[in-house]
Amino acid sequence: MKDRLLRRLSQEEHTVQDHPLGMAFVTFQEHSMANFILKDFNACKCQGCRCKGEPQPSAYSKELCTSSWTVAFASYPENICW
Repeated sequence: MKDRLLRRLSQEEHTVQDHPLGMAFVTFQEHSMANFILKDFNACKCQGCRCKGEPQPSAYSKELCTSSWTVAFASYPENICW
């Protein structure tokens, strides 16, 4: 039984790697830090339409396609179906 479960776990790990959900959760030490990031990231949005600007670009922005990201506060963990 243990071997079967380990095989199944391995299969699930491969499935997850091949089909990512396309989301990430980031935690900050303080609420004010999250507010700063959220405001900075969403500063280039104009009434729902994306502007050509990009908030604080990094060397990885293009590779990560940050211009297509949506940034928002997450639900409380107990309200997420993990």
